[in-house]
Amino acid sequence: MAVDRHVTTSGPTSLTEEARLSGEFANWSNLIHGSAWLTGPLDVAAVCDAWRRVCLRHDAMRRGYVSPHEARTHADVLSEVEVHTAGSDDEAVELMRRILGVPFDLFGQGFARMVIVRRDEHRHLFGVVLDHIITDETSWAQVTGDFSEFYRRGGAALPEAGSYQAFASLQRRELAGAWGEQRREFWRAYTGEFGTFPPDFTPRVTTGGAPSYRVLEHDLPVDVQAMVKEFARRARATPFAVVTAGVLAAMRELSDDPAVGLMTENFGRVLPGTSRTVGLFVQSVPLHLTRQAADPAGIVEEVFLRGLDVFEHGIPLHVAGHRWNENFASPDGKLGVHFQLNDGRGVRRLTEVEGTRSDQIVLDLPAGQPETPDTILISGHLGERPRFVATYNENAHSTAVVEQLLQFAAKFVSSGVR
Repeated sequence: MAVDRHVTTSGPTSLTEEARLSGEFANWSNLIHGSAWLTGPLDVAAVCDAWRRVCLRHDAMRRGYVSPHEARTHADVLSEVEVHTAGSDDEAVELMRRILGVPFDLFGQGFARMVIVRRDEHRHLFGVVLDHIITDETSWAQVTGDFSEFYRRGGAALPEAGSYQAFASLQRRELAGAWGEQRREFWRAYTGEFGTFPPDFTPRVTTGGAPSYRVLEHDLPVDVQAMVKEFARRARATPFAVVTAGVLAAMRELSDDPAVGLMTENFGRVLPGTSRTVGLFVQSVPLHLTRQAADPAGIVEEVFLRGLDVFEHGIPLHVAGHRWNENFASPDGKLGVHFQLNDGRGVRRLTEVEGTRSDQIVLDLPAGQPETPDTILISGHLGERPRFVATYNENAHSTAVVEQLLQFAAKFVSSGVR
């Protein structure tokens, strides 16, 4: 079937799109994906129709780029469902891995693929991948949830979704007005106090040589999610504040410095009309700990209150600062820690149909390296198999120090319910 690639709208990119297109975050793993074995009946025609409806519902799924500053939204879909066959499960998994793992060209056409690998009439491997430039975890949940609804309910209509193009235009306008000036003044004060990059928290290893990346994991109690929620309730804060406070408290303990900071992720849906909008909203913002609280609850309170201000004023600092001719995020800084929290909600099932079982699998896709070899990337997982995971350059950071960091953070997150 011929694809109509007629361009219907053209306009500005969002600040996060501009950051990616200009080269920032170019070395991150930029593929968000999910795969599942489907056992039972599968209506391939209905899959194709549901995918088309999702792409037509969300303009980010039909987005292309002329430059870091200009996006074009096409009238028709830019990708169709690929259907393949395989002679064994291993062959199906390898084929899916190869197809989903092909990186997208940022100035090409289309940033999404849906793939079915047929084993037999009642067994299929199903996969979908989106480039991070058109999605984040919240948008991914929206896309997969919409697909499931369209597949189960056929042509039934869903509530109106917002336009990412409209969001990008609104963000640019607001940045030039009072909304932008409030954020400019906030970040002038914040970076004036803390600097343009959170500092290192520990001396570096000086072995030299090319970066050698290592992944270190520290398991958490199986009931840690309930423990964190109870800690947050008692501290009148959020689970995010509890876990982030644990990482910051661990950094302060190891550095013996009362003022520590890290970069974390903010899902910047702070403008109207973004609740059901698909696109890239996530952005990195700094979060610091300065006050010597006497107890863990006090540390959580400080992180919670500071986080309220940081997230309310969150914008992609490097791009926004460049537009204002100011430096709010030094590109030359040696960032010590970047933290993100996975709260365990996970990805919705890709198909939810009576009589068909969906068993998700994890594919090992090619991944980009961290943004800089100077950064320790830490993620907290509170759902299935709770754990802290650190990715770091062992030629720049001591494994013993990283292990201590995770151990102390793990101890902290359960301390508030003892």
